[in-house]
This record gives sequence, structure tokens and C-alpha cells, in this order.
Amino acid sequence: MPNPLSLSDAADLIDVSIQDIWLKGSEQETEQFKQYFNVETGVQDYYLKDSSLTGLGYAGRIVENAAVTAASPVQGFDKTYTQVQFGVLLSFTKLMWMFGIKKRDLENITAEARKACSDLREQRCADRLDNSFSTSYSASDISGNYSVTVTGGDGLAFASAVHTREDGGTAWSNRVSDGTTVNMDFEYDALKAAHRTAALQVGGTGKPLNVNLDTLVVSRGFAVHNRAEEILGAINRGFIAGSADHDGNASARYKIIASPWVQTNTLYWFMFDSKLKNSRYGLQYKEAQPISLEGPNVVFKTGEVQYKATTVFDLGHNDARGWVCSKNTNAT
Repeated sequence: MPNPLSLSDAADLIDVSIQDIWLKGSEQETEQFKQYFNVETGVQDYYLKDSSLTGLGYAGRIVENAAVTAASPVQGFDKTYTQVQFGVLLSFTKLMWMFGIKKRDLENITAEARKACSDLREQRCADRLDNSFSTSYSASDISGNYSVTVTGGDGLAFASAVHTREDGGTAWSNRVSDGTTVNMDFEYDALKAAHRTAALQVGGTGKPLNVNLDTLVVSRGFAVHNRAEEILGAINRGFIAGSADHDGNASARYKIIASPWVQTNTLYWFMFDSKLKNSRYGLQYKEAQPISLEGPNVVFKTGEVQYKATTVFDLGHNDARGWVCSKNTNAT
């Protein structure tokens, strides 16, 4: 869009032969990211670093008159969140504002600046799913291209078969597998494999984490979403999807989060335990400033009218436990 918007850039607004002109922008500010990110607001530091300390492993047997065996917790991994400012400027010449925007009663176009920020926020959060098998990706917006690092506290991608355990024990995986096939395509057997993968996740000292998957995240409208509706719909009614036998299924009930913002890797699918959506596990959103609309600012020399919307946040993860991920390829 030209900056500032002038009469010649949107001539229909001053064309008296056109009676009705509509603003076709975003329908509303969205906050879908809150359904799968743990959200912290009111951050006051440019850098925000978190870490952890594991609990203890298992207690041991004590024979008669013997000393109790000592154990110590283990230092966890560090993760730094660096606040980033995002924003957009909306500006109009004085004449465009007087005879185009105000006369046509289109002042609510200024809300589009806020929506541009909320849409960008949704996109950046969904990017963490789109690029969950990578350690970095190239982001693009109206300011240009830039590289985003998406590693967790262990220096690995969000979805990895070799997540480091804090005590140096056997690595753990959150890539959906039935023990033979990895990155299974979303069918009933893959749903069972997802629970198997989650059951094998352990804490920092090797004890079971007790992950209970209850939420599925997919790209809206694509094949996985449609199949998920069929399979989970059958399960929620007590049936086994794609089967004519008379077995019952597990009593689990699932929520589907269908994201319109995952547009690159639309076959990917994810599941997580909503009880573990907290400050210790999973995806994190750290916000120093919510979306704020400022204006109007009138440029003295030209009369140009300006509105600005900005927000300040960062996102990422330290510990990917509680999530399982699949490329939907039935191969590594």
C-alpha cells in the first residue's frame, strides 16, 4: 500500500457515482495461539531466561543399620527469550482522510493496524509448528526477511527423536512412532502410536512423566484435519474408526485445534497434554506489551494523518515434553 494513501491511490472513495464502499479487512482479532501456547504477559525485561532443577529419581532400599543413600537433583537447561517489537504504520494524506475516509465513514480502517499485529502474532506462533522439525527458519514480513532460531533448551528442534535428558540418561523422543514406523500418517493406528510415544516420555531423572494426550493440532481444512474429524468423531461416539468389528475403544475424548495459519507443512499433526500447557513444558509466549493502537498523529507540515499499532513479545520453548509430533510421512 502507498504511504501515505492519497486520493489517486483509492479514487473510488471520492467517486460520487459509487454509493456504497465496504471495508473488507480481517473479521476480528484472533487469539487462537492461546489454545496451544502457555501465555505470560507483563514481561518487564528485554531478556527473560528460564531454567529448571529436576526432582530426585527413585528412593533406594536401606538394609539394617546402613546409611541412607544420598541423591541430588540435576540442573536443567537454560532458555532465553528476547523481546521483539512488531508493528505497522497506517497513514493518509489530509485530503484522503477528509474526503475519502471520513466522508465514507471508514474510520474503522484504523482497526486494521491492530488486526495486522494480531494476524502476525498468530502467524509467528503457527510458524513454530510449521518448522517444528527444524532448528531455524526464514521469516518474512513487510519489513523484510530474517532468520529465526527455534531450538529449545537442549539445543534441538521442538520435534526430535534424540531430546537430551538432563541427567545424561537415554535420550527421549516426541516423534510419533509405533516402534517401527516413525512420523506416522494420521489414522487410528497412529493415534495409538501417539499415546505410546507420549507414554515413553520421561522426566529429567528417567521417571515416567505421565503424559495424557487430549488435544490434536492440525492445519485447518486439509487432509489431516478432515481425517481427524472422522476418526475422533467416531471415537467420541464409542466406535473404532475405519473398522467394522465390535470392539470398543478407549474412553478418551479429544479436542481439535485447526489452525488456518499452518500453510506450509499442512500434513504435519501434533498432540499435547493440556494439563502440561504451563510455564515448565511446551510452547511459551512471553509478552512485554499487548497490541496497542496509537493515533491519530497529524504531521504538522503536510497534515498527513497517521495511526500506528505495535506489540512486543517473544516465543519459543525450553522443554518439549508433553507434545508429540508427526510429519505424516510414515518415514523418518
